[in-house]
Amino acid sequence: MKRWYIVIAILVLATVTVFAMPSIAFAVPYSTETIGPESSVVPTQTAYTPTGKIVLPAVTSNNDKKGMDFAIEEAADVANSKVYIADAKSACVTVLSMTGDQLGVIGSGTLNTPTGVALDDKWLYVADSGNNKIYIFDKAGESQGEISKPTNPLVGADTPFVPAKVTVDRRGNLYVVSTGCSSGLMQLSLVRDENGALQGEFVGYVGANETQATFQSLLQDLFFSDAQKSDFLAVPRSPTNVAINSRGLIYTVTNNSHSNAVKKLNTLGNAIMSPSVNYARTVAVSIDDAENIFSVDNDGYITVFDSYGDLLFRFGGKDSEERLGSLSIPAAIEVLSDGSIVVLDEDYRMATVYQRTEFAEKVFKAVSYYKDGLYLEGENDWKDILRLNSSFIVSYKALARASMKRGDYETALRQFKLAEDKDGYSEAYWEIRNDWLQDNVGWIVAVILVLVVLVVVWKIIDKKKPKLLAPVKAGVSKVTNVRIVRELLFTKNYFKSAPDAVYQTKYHEATSVWSALILYVWFVVLQLLDVLVTGYLFNSNSVYNSNALRIVLTSTAVLFALVLCNYFVSTVSDGEGKLKHCFISFIYALAPYLILALPMFVISRFLTYNEQIIYDLLMVIIYGWSAVCIFRTIMELHDYTFWQAVKNIILTLFAFVMAILFVIVLRMLVTQFFGYFASLFREMFTHA
Repeated sequence: MKRWYIVIAILVLATVTVFAMPSIAFAVPYSTETIGPESSVVPTQTAYTPTGKIVLPAVTSNNDKKGMDFAIEEAADVANSKVYIADAKSACVTVLSMTGDQLGVIGSGTLNTPTGVALDDKWLYVADSGNNKIYIFDKAGESQGEISKPTNPLVGADTPFVPAKVTVDRRGNLYVVSTGCSSGLMQLSLVRDENGALQGEFVGYVGANETQATFQSLLQDLFFSDAQKSDFLAVPRSPTNVAINSRGLIYTVTNNSHSNAVKKLNTLGNAIMSPSVNYARTVAVSIDDAENIFSVDNDGYITVFDSYGDLLFRFGGKDSEERLGSLSIPAAIEVLSDGSIVVLDEDYRMATVYQRTEFAEKVFKAVSYYKDGLYLEGENDWKDILRLNSSFIVSYKALARASMKRGDYETALRQFKLAEDKDGYSEAYWEIRNDWLQDNVGWIVAVILVLVVLVVVWKIIDKKKPKLLAPVKAGVSKVTNVRIVRELLFTKNYFKSAPDAVYQTKYHEATSVWSALILYVWFVVLQLLDVLVTGYLFNSNSVYNSNALRIVLTSTAVLFALVLCNYFVSTVSDGEGKLKHCFISFIYALAPYLILALPMFVISRFLTYNEQIIYDLLMVIIYGWSAVCIFRTIMELHDYTFWQAVKNIILTLFAFVMAILFVIVLRMLVTQFFGYFASLFREMFTHA
């Protein structure tokens, strides 16, 4: 009997625990994520919950046409809004209430394959890809005109006019997505013909995508003639969807684009912004009054960016069960004035309504303060968000701006680093450095003057009283005459004149394998110091995302493999260099990098983006100088002419690539070999 009491007590405790936990965790069939440290995606509190659905009437026709879009005519009370759904399968536009009640049908018998729809204060615009037209109706469903392919000469005879999506700005300009049109969106202005019917007058193209450079296209540009290039002309992808914000700025969507799937255009039609994270399979976007970006993709995920393109929320995804909130084939998305999101699903034939949670309300309130430059006013909200989710990285950027406004640059510097905002970090560091220079300029000048005086005094004494410096010079001479030290100091000869230094190495043993090995180790150490010492602004890596062992092995193997490849190539192309001399000379030829790299790493810690051109120029000089030293070393080492050296370098790089491919193939074969025997032994022991 006691056991039953225990079981009942456990059930009661479990029930109380479940209901005591926040119900929101169980209300949605998906998780919510946001951007975290190092561009990782981290979980966060639920931002939106599904609260309703708008179901389309059943389809009576059996056609298999695909395509769907919708537009919402908002009322003062959002619940009284009207939803206009263009559906290719039913070949009409269905008007529904927010509760799913059918209010009317538009275009039945006229429309063929309506796949896009847009609204303004007067008219309803329907893109019909089946009839290759845009139809214009009033809100009662009466036809007001239609737009066929423009006859403007700028629209070529071969340019397709297959309207798939359409949007309209406040001035009545239409922006049309025409399937297969690589020139971008077609912009049309509304005019009336002699009968008073509305028509479209072609204005121009906007928002054309750029062709993406590939390795193949680079080779074609390098080796093909202009006539041959025309046969392989790359055509940019045409946009697949379009949206417009309250200021009339256009946003285009290019589905399956591996970069900039969503682009914001300025009034000239040029791309001025893309979200910080690219989701290639984006289907549609919608923009709210604060210019936050809401998108949905083929995988059923809804993504929310702020007006700067920073990721705020990502939630949803496909679900094996048709649960409220899950999506199958998303077709369109709209955001309403109350912040709710409506997503149309072509497979489920319904629109799902998502409402903001308290957490999302707080985030959007803080984002609004940030967008308006009210950094101090939104500071407490951002702190509250961080208390709820310390990985919400956008918060650190907003808090850093608040610290900058207060003049607390030290705090702002730390916060910008946590936000991984290098532009902001540069601004804060510039202020800190400027204050420090103003406070310490006196003794800096004094130190420089003292150093100059010491150098001048040293030279005067060395000239007039050389005996006074003789003990110092003798001590220095003892150190520099040590063989290994002398050989290491010989690096400066490669720094000045590589051919002469190579000659000394080949015929007078000015260097040795041991000194080259020491420089080799120093080269590897520099790869680690690059991560540890280089300033944050100019460092693409960090201590946290770098693997020291991988850096050591990679830098060691790559340099040694290049030396071996050059030696083997030179042995079959009349090269004179021995393997020992190849190894020594290659290492020493890196003298500009070996000598100047560490000082540049240190200098980078004191620079801001305002001096980036100086840093970049100096690094180009170091790498370029090292490349020239290596080239001249190869010429002298193997007694090559200029073009023989060029040929040798090309063959060396080719041999290096082949060696990498050989290692990869060998690794695959070894893995398969051991995998085969492992499975064989498992099978033997299983049967045994």
